[in-house]
Amino acid sequence: MRTLCVLAALLALSGAIVAQDAETSKDKLNKLEERLKKLEDEAAKLRKDVDELRRALGKGDLPEGVLWTIDMKSDLKGSGTVADVDADGKPEVVFGSYFGEQHLFCVRGATGEVMWKHKSDAGPLDASTAAIDLDGDGKLEIFSADSSSGHFYDVAPEGTLNWKIKLPNSTDSPVAIADLDGDGVKEFIIGSMWERDGKGSVTCYSAKDQKQVWQSRFKGCIQSEPVLVDLNADKVLDAIVTTWRGDNCIHALNGKDGTELWSFKTEGTDKSMGIYHGVALSKDEKTVYVTTCQGDVYAINSKGEQQWHKHYDDYLFAPISVCDIDGDDKEELVFGGHHVYCLSASDGSEHWKYTLAGGLDRGAAFTDADGDGDLDVIFNDQRAVVALDAKDGKETFRFDATYKGEQWEEISSAPLVADLDGDGTMEYFLVIGVGTSNDNFVHNYGRAMAIKLKGKGPSWSTFRSNLRRTGNPAHAK
Repeated sequence: MRTLCVLAALLALSGAIVAQDAETSKDKLNKLEERLKKLEDEAAKLRKDVDELRRALGKGDLPEGVLWTIDMKSDLKGSGTVADVDADGKPEVVFGSYFGEQHLFCVRGATGEVMWKHKSDAGPLDASTAAIDLDGDGKLEIFSADSSSGHFYDVAPEGTLNWKIKLPNSTDSPVAIADLDGDGVKEFIIGSMWERDGKGSVTCYSAKDQKQVWQSRFKGCIQSEPVLVDLNADKVLDAIVTTWRGDNCIHALNGKDGTELWSFKTEGTDKSMGIYHGVALSKDEKTVYVTTCQGDVYAINSKGEQQWHKHYDDYLFAPISVCDIDGDDKEELVFGGHHVYCLSASDGSEHWKYTLAGGLDRGAAFTDADGDGDLDVIFNDQRAVVALDAKDGKETFRFDATYKGEQWEEISSAPLVADLDGDGTMEYFLVIGVGTSNDNFVHNYGRAMAIKLKGKGPSWSTFRSNLRRTGNPAHAK
């Protein structure tokens, strides 16, 4: 019996020692974790200080007119977005990148400091980005799409992934976002490329749960940005998309269920490229304008009926933009291929045209580039940023953005204009470089940069000026 009592006492004592050791180990672990967190915070601060010092030291080497630069492993084929991502009252620029880099970047507008990068799953981030508070929590979310995998990303302000969904196929389509029916819940609409049956999709999702609301499918790829407008006066925004390498049509879809309100067939054959980018809207939203890769320009009313048509012997790949650019209360159209054209929106009569060294791939924006108080048309031409006086098409601003000067180097990103450093005048964001999908991307490179303009605005802070993607700054809010 005495032996049993001794054993019991020993077991109790050993249990207490084990418990004490476990408690000691737990305390030690907590202290080590706290120390690690402090070291990580200190390292992050040191990295930030080093980056800022390097940037400050390097400013003396920047070309005249350049606010900042970031060297990259590829270029950008889409557009960035300017927004106050971290809610500190200062703007950031969020943009994607092509094969070889394949990250979503968020950088400080004033300095170019990289706040974070988010890697895509499979391929380039060609689809233009968007920034909006989608779920109503008071914080902006960043939206981007992986062109290869067809993954659509919702990224938090600090660069972490909130969620992603799989689109029907790969995509280059810039997402359009709005509360279509005014019920307080936003929707987002995005296109995707053709599947095995030769049809591409345009799909509407609810912001509430990312569930599909409706989907429509058409022959060809839906590369275009969906343009949101109430076509049938039912107080619900409808969507207009175009097809590339498909049926050469413009399709107007009911915002409630995706059924077709009307379609408009443009000139072309089964071998025609069709329409890569989307349409633009008049200020009163009663007229739709579009250009085709075949060289045709159309004005169409809200019922899908042609108002006028012109043809150019030019490859009109770029999106068309609309604005009263000369202050006469009449809108003009700006678009291009190997030339930039300015037409009267009312009848298609030509005001002026400007011959390019290259081609107008991603369209034009409107701002005061030279500081004279009047609007200019600003765009990329190979390695240069060029602005033209909106009234007569004469050159008012030019910046040579040449980086390495290799044969295929060019600016493939879309125009982006905003006051990035808070000094009251505008900057222009671009990415120049080489981006191909062959040779394992070893020859790809890029340089993102912000260059200084002389005017005070207006801004053009996202692709097509606004998240309804109308191509008209009158609709920007």
